[in-house]
Amino acid sequence: MNRLYIFILLIHFTQSWATTISGFVKDSDTDKSIPNANIFIKETGQGTISNPYGYFEMEMIPGDYTLTTSVIGFETDTREIMVTDEVLELEVRLETTILEFSKIQVEGLFTTRLGYESVDVIYNEKIKSMEKESITDVLRTLPGVDVQFAHPNGRNVNLSIRGSSDYKPGGYNNRVLLLLDGFPIQIPNSGAPDWNSLPLESIQRIEVDNSPASAQYGHNSMGGVINLITDYKGKDKNTFLRFSGGTYSTGQTSITHGNEKGNWAYGVNAMTRSSEGHRFNADDKITRLRTYLRYGDNKGRTYRLSHILSYSDIGHPGFASIPSFRRSQRLSQYVQGHGFYPIGSGLSMSHSVFFNKFDTHYDDRNDAPEDKIEGERDYDDITVGFRSEMLVTKWARWIFMAGTDVDWSQSQVSVFNPIYDSPEQLSLGGFVQSKYSIGNGWNFGTGLRYDYRSSDPGGNFQKRIYTNWSPKVNLMYTMQGKRAFTLAYSEGFRAPSLSELYLKHTSSYGLTLQGNPSVLPEKVQAYEVMYEHPHSESWVWSVSVFHNRYENMIDFVYNVPVLAVNREGVTGTGSEYQFKWEPFDPININGSYAYLDMSDRSGDPILYRSRHRGQLYADFSSHILDVRLGVQGWTEQAYEDFLSHDYQFINGKIVFPLRKLPTTIISDLILSREIGMYRGSLRISNLFHMEYELIQDFPMPGRAWQFTLTKTL
Repeated sequence: MNRLYIFILLIHFTQSWATTISGFVKDSDTDKSIPNANIFIKETGQGTISNPYGYFEMEMIPGDYTLTTSVIGFETDTREIMVTDEVLELEVRLETTILEFSKIQVEGLFTTRLGYESVDVIYNEKIKSMEKESITDVLRTLPGVDVQFAHPNGRNVNLSIRGSSDYKPGGYNNRVLLLLDGFPIQIPNSGAPDWNSLPLESIQRIEVDNSPASAQYGHNSMGGVINLITDYKGKDKNTFLRFSGGTYSTGQTSITHGNEKGNWAYGVNAMTRSSEGHRFNADDKITRLRTYLRYGDNKGRTYRLSHILSYSDIGHPGFASIPSFRRSQRLSQYVQGHGFYPIGSGLSMSHSVFFNKFDTHYDDRNDAPEDKIEGERDYDDITVGFRSEMLVTKWARWIFMAGTDVDWSQSQVSVFNPIYDSPEQLSLGGFVQSKYSIGNGWNFGTGLRYDYRSSDPGGNFQKRIYTNWSPKVNLMYTMQGKRAFTLAYSEGFRAPSLSELYLKHTSSYGLTLQGNPSVLPEKVQAYEVMYEHPHSESWVWSVSVFHNRYENMIDFVYNVPVLAVNREGVTGTGSEYQFKWEPFDPININGSYAYLDMSDRSGDPILYRSRHRGQLYADFSSHILDVRLGVQGWTEQAYEDFLSHDYQFINGKIVFPLRKLPTTIISDLILSREIGMYRGSLRISNLFHMEYELIQDFPMPGRAWQFTLTKTL
């Protein structure tokens, strides 16, 4: 710790060299702000996107740069800028033009959706400032997103957007689609991703779509979409070294290198970490390697190939009262290829292909008592997919997109019912989307998708066929070129996962869980009203109100055995509020509040759903030290105490006592400083050493610290 104190004293006397450049992107004819414009620095590869009111900002080191601004429907603006020690404010005015293919940018397998749905975006700068250990820990900071886990780098994570998923603990959190650079990465047998394989150190931004997105993404997205965008554009011989260590013998090292040569860009990232964990059998060892190669020419053609290899060795701590001696090792691989090219004026095509492979092995610790030994189990999953899209942009006011996709997956899982072979799934989908600018501030978006899914358990058993049409409609009105008012309606659809159909497994705490081939697909109708208001450059807020009506929600109910069934119906109503306030230069305050009221139309209790959630962050920057203080809180949550022996049998169903987790408030403190090529930070989490649980009998860590040092070469 003495070295840490010396380091903080040194940075106390050091000057900062970063400068903020900011500005607004506007229509030169109407003087209205332009949202979602791409702002890019040629020399560094650094970039950002203008917010719904045309505003953008970046941190730059003084020097001469080339700034490029582009957006669909406008001519690209390229200008030379000089960054000094003074804050640089710009106003970029764009000329309208007929859309051409060279102005279209496509992110991975799934193009950015056409429409005006509620989307939250977290950029690289904010992600770094959080100093989190994992993607799951970052997602917990978003309004409307609820994340539950036994520890931040554990195998099992329950993820929900606006109360959509994990109706009961032990669920398979597959109502939210997780994408990596636009490619789906869910494990076929459960629909959940491998959280340990996600390269947080390479994430350039995170996009969260809070609404049902089946109109473009298909059945797994009925609860929303989270798209993790990595930095694959290459940087001119930039290399980043990162070292961190902290409580629970945690250590992590990573190296990131990117480069550009002519039309080619390539990069590599390697990371390794280990931790003993905050309690028995909560340790983790993770190693990741990510590589990519990208080619782009001056005719608008781009091709990209990327590969991620991840290995994790994770302990499963179980409940505090019933500790687990289970461990698991998983090797995950993602191969992703994408190509985009023009075929005429205002007409372009893109094709994508992906291959995902997950090999998971469960076993017992060497010191496991004889009565705790469960033996070995294997999970082998594979998915292959292809997608093709056509984008029409030849009209100044109208963008049209059509596409089709197909994927095939297979699971060889020892916890499936042994009467089945290796279950397979085949999914086909086709969609159209349209975005039209009516004029006078009005914009109209529509979409429609058809899905077909076949689930084949193998042998002579019956195949299950699921089909659905998913529409969406949204209308946006921009007032005075700034304030935005949006109305949206969308429908979602989800076919049952392989586990919900064919599972047969006895848990470590004695409950037998069994799939049900007769369960019906889930559906949801979602309504949303959203209003965004920037009072000034220093004061911005937004509010949204939503109502979701779910049908046939699948849940594992407590009977003998625990069986997958369809609920009669669930209704969720809520609102979300976000704000950002900069009272003066050194201070930045931002926060959010989310309200959620969920009810089961058959009268069953809704579990693990806080009615109120909120967070508040205050940032103070100076030449001496950057300070970030954060507070996150949520109200009480109901749960069924399925570890209790005090239960009843009612109509063949086990009824456990209903209990509550208390209201919880957790505080974090981050101290950081950048000195030339070095950046150091100290994060103290759970500042006041609160005792709390995210899930029944899963105690979370107390006060912990982590120091991180990053060097740019």
